[in-house]
Amino acid sequence: MPPVRKILMLTNSEYGQANVFLATARSILESDPTVEIHVASFKAIKPAVAETAAAIAHDNPDATPIQFHEIDGMSSLEAWFENPDVGVSRLLEMAPTLRTRPTILSILSRASMPYTGAQLVRNCREVRRIVEEVRPDLAVVDNLFTPGLTVVRQMGVKFVILSPNTLKEFAAPLQPWAALLWKYPCVGTAFPFPVPWYLVPLNIFYIFVFVFFMVFDGRARETRKHLTEQTGARIFDQGELITAPPKDLKMLVASSPDLDFPLKYIPENVIPCGPIVKSVASVGDVDPELHNWLARGPTVLINLGSLSYTTEDQAVEMATAVAAVRRAWKRSGKEGSLQFLWKLKRSHGGDAYEVHEKGCRIEEILRADFDADAVRVMGWVKAEPYAVLQTGNVVCSVNHGGANSYWEALCAGVPQIVLSVWADTYDFAHRAEYLGIGRWGSRRSAPSVEAKEFGAALLRVLIGPEAESIRTRAKDISDLRARGEEGRDVAARHILEAMGAAGNV
Repeated sequence: MPPVRKILMLTNSEYGQANVFLATARSILESDPTVEIHVASFKAIKPAVAETAAAIAHDNPDATPIQFHEIDGMSSLEAWFENPDVGVSRLLEMAPTLRTRPTILSILSRASMPYTGAQLVRNCREVRRIVEEVRPDLAVVDNLFTPGLTVVRQMGVKFVILSPNTLKEFAAPLQPWAALLWKYPCVGTAFPFPVPWYLVPLNIFYIFVFVFFMVFDGRARETRKHLTEQTGARIFDQGELITAPPKDLKMLVASSPDLDFPLKYIPENVIPCGPIVKSVASVGDVDPELHNWLARGPTVLINLGSLSYTTEDQAVEMATAVAAVRRAWKRSGKEGSLQFLWKLKRSHGGDAYEVHEKGCRIEEILRADFDADAVRVMGWVKAEPYAVLQTGNVVCSVNHGGANSYWEALCAGVPQIVLSVWADTYDFAHRAEYLGIGRWGSRRSAPSVEAKEFGAALLRVLIGPEAESIRTRAKDISDLRARGEEGRDVAARHILEAMGAAGNV
């Protein structure tokens, strides 16, 4: 018998990043069920890995089961919120202005390396332990997972990159005529694309500010020094990956040129796969009651992601907009009763305020809508958001501009409103408007939400003069994408080729 071929996937545990790996793992096993896939990450993603493994086993009992290896260390999310000098939580409260942007860029630079020296050493040693245990033929590494990048390079493991990011992150720095400086908005600034001429000097300034923080941050330098002293490894991260990648390293990106800001040059080793989204069970299979409720009429899905949370004041603003838009829909004579399914995360650690309690602020605003069962506010929805979007009953997706949420709405052909909260989520708001598939719903108030602005964006997408063109454009892009190969299948094919397997994806 030929030897078993092994793939080790090394990823952060944040859902938006790990989801790309789980979707691709499933496609790999659909193509070649004999491949042995190992997923190494932190404990937060273990249930999602188990669910993916169960779905694969249900569809193909002969497929080799996915094996999960827990990294006994600190995840990026934990480091962001538990290391006080990183300060990521401040981004949820800081609007991008002339005064605050340097601070935002400083925080973003630390977020790219959120670990102390001891934390990074522990993570790297854990990754090394797993690599030695698995002995993979190929490692598939998250471009933002610095411990994984560092260890596979140090150990000489053959690897490829799988990234949930867009082409802009990989190709914009390499554009001719230094277009990075004058055409593409600096991360975290919320500048539009293309950068207007009057903002170009500021954009250039902010890019150099960001580079300065990335290069000269004392905390990051101490972390790098500590890692080398303790392990002998030289750190390998996203910055070096883009500016000085190893020769012939494949970088598989969950985006495509037609869905991103225009680029004149894409490096040969950067492979656009298209959106990579998971295959999910239908709402009818997972939650028949919700399926029946969605079928009652047009529905708006509000889901602001797994990393950000909504304060009570923000929720009150959103509830005010929801109530006003429902009334406007009724007055417009539109067919059906407009419904809202709102997945609400009330704090970073759990529930922080009441929603349905008689007399609480949100209940007072939405009482009539709650009584009519026209608005559902839930901490958890059994069905996957993508499954809800695929029902055909959702007329608008309200999301935070996270890559996963954005691509799911795009693939489902659902118009979207982006309520940006930080970093690249501002870029996704501009992408939605650039492609004509949605609106930025918090241009004046981000990272917060203001009822009047949010309500106006909802009305523009649902019943305004632009609504029909936005719906048509969203459907056309979805239909065009559906005629091509699924992004997860493209990624799977390239991974199998890199390993030397003959997949038939």
